[in-house]
Amino acid sequence: MKTTIIIIIDALGFELAEKHGFTPAGLPHRARLKTVLGFSQAALASIFTGLAPDEHSLWMMYSFTRDRSPFAWLAHLPHSVSARRLWLRRLMQWKLSHIDRVRGYYSLYDIPREVFPYLDLPARGDIFAPGGAGSAGTVLDALAEDRTPFLVWDYRIGEERAFSELEGAVRERRAVFYLLYTAGLDADLHRHGTSAPAIRTHLAWYQDRIERICAAAPSAAEANVLVFGDHGMCDVREHIDIASRVDRLGLAIPDDHVPFYDSTMARFKVVSPRARDALIGLFGAMPSGHMVSDIERKERGVAFPDGRFGDIIFLADPGVIILPSYMGNEPVSAMHGYDPDTGGMYSVLLSNSGLPAREMSIRDLAGLMLPGFVAERRRGSR
Repeated sequence: MKTTIIIIIDALGFELAEKHGFTPAGLPHRARLKTVLGFSQAALASIFTGLAPDEHSLWMMYSFTRDRSPFAWLAHLPHSVSARRLWLRRLMQWKLSHIDRVRGYYSLYDIPREVFPYLDLPARGDIFAPGGAGSAGTVLDALAEDRTPFLVWDYRIGEERAFSELEGAVRERRAVFYLLYTAGLDADLHRHGTSAPAIRTHLAWYQDRIERICAAAPSAAEANVLVFGDHGMCDVREHIDIASRVDRLGLAIPDDHVPFYDSTMARFKVVSPRARDALIGLFGAMPSGHMVSDIERKERGVAFPDGRFGDIIFLADPGVIILPSYMGNEPVSAMHGYDPDTGGMYSVLLSNSGLPAREMSIRDLAGLMLPGFVAERRRGSR
């Protein structure tokens, strides 16, 4: 196996790279990558497994459940106890770590206490470690099974340290497969937008560090270097308040429905017929977005017949965010999680060797990272 160096920069979009002239020396080959509908969890799982979200089952950070929520115990607390209480949040995190054995990334965000008992965390494993995708096999699973030496730097390691350690490891030939993932650009884009000088500066820093790593790597004939993003980003131009409109329908949680307000998607587990009729009526006439149809879910690879991620899903138009949402009450300058066919949502792939096409999918990346890798589900799902 050739030495393989993988650098994943969260939110490194194709249009963003073009706008700011992101062209690291030593990586002359470029392709535009279509992402999946959803956020980074769905995209990373598809990158590492080669599967669509409804095949690897890790679409959204939170799914709906009625009988196996790790937060079910919260229903027994007094209604006056808010999920914002620091002691309660620490207790929730302790339980998730020590009792439920959640090893992957999650956030409690600003989810209301009354909603938590009806939510589940589908991604219990660490996607940056073998076994991290549960029933779906990943590139890291295949490396571990073949006993291929590999090193990983993920979001828990600061950018400066991660790039420095990667460069040193490559120079000293400490492994055969190297993987670095960083979310620093994603955070800056949310804060500043796609055109800010801070973004150009950050990309220039990445370019310098990547060029140093390429220089430290074996020759192009002996090393495979891939740099890519998981999705792109769109500048925010509009906010819509969906929660207030749903509240005015007079629906009860959990007897009628359970809502989840993400930054670009409002998802609802429907319990009563009146809730279904009311929500369909509301979203059928709401501007700045649309209800995701069954046909669209199948086309986007997010069709879950059991409705675990929502029976009704409203998707905001590009550049529109739902505010307030469970992500918070403060506006941001740029966002992702829109229709994958939106221009700004495409990510970019850079390589030191030829690529099979100029237009690809993030689902094609597993086979490029590890030639011969076969995307598959290997065990029964949870």
